[in-house]
Amino acid sequence: MKEITSSEVEKLLAIIQHAPLLRIGHFSSQGEILPASLLRYCESNAYEYILNCTDLLYHEKLQDRCQKSSACQIRLFDLARPNYMQQGKFYDYLFVTCDIPTKEIESFLKKSHKVIKNAGLILLFIPTAEHRSLALWTQLLEENYFVATNTIGLDKEWSVIISKKMHGWGG
Repeated sequence: MKEITSSEVEKLLAIIQHAPLLRIGHFSSQGEILPASLLRYCESNAYEYILNCTDLLYHEKLQDRCQKSSACQIRLFDLARPNYMQQGKFYDYLFVTCDIPTKEIESFLKKSHKVIKNAGLILLFIPTAEHRSLALWTQLLEENYFVATNTIGLDKEWSVIISKKMHGWGG
């Protein structure tokens, strides 16, 4: 699958509302453009970027780049773990560019919901051609206490589902 272009990522970053001490989380297993863009964005705005790599080789590939920045923390992350909370830190924005097996989507959303701040956003990158997957994610987001769900077409290859965790809803 083709990687997301820098220009499309820059357009997407415009949705981030500036505030002090933002924390941006990212579950990823592939790609270099989005992590590099998020890292630059966080460095230039004094935000915290936490890159949770779900693949060992990917983690090793990006480790040096992230460790050189005080804005970035990089971790090897197992999505099968029972809880995604790390050191009591919540995300204002959670980007997801790793593959989640269909049977694990609901569990992933429940665990992710607990680590996103109230009114925080989850941004799921889904191949545009996967219409059933887009529909399934949208349905499961709504069933798992996310609201205001919208899909944005980034380019011919990628769509982004954006949904908000509402205050006081759900787990």
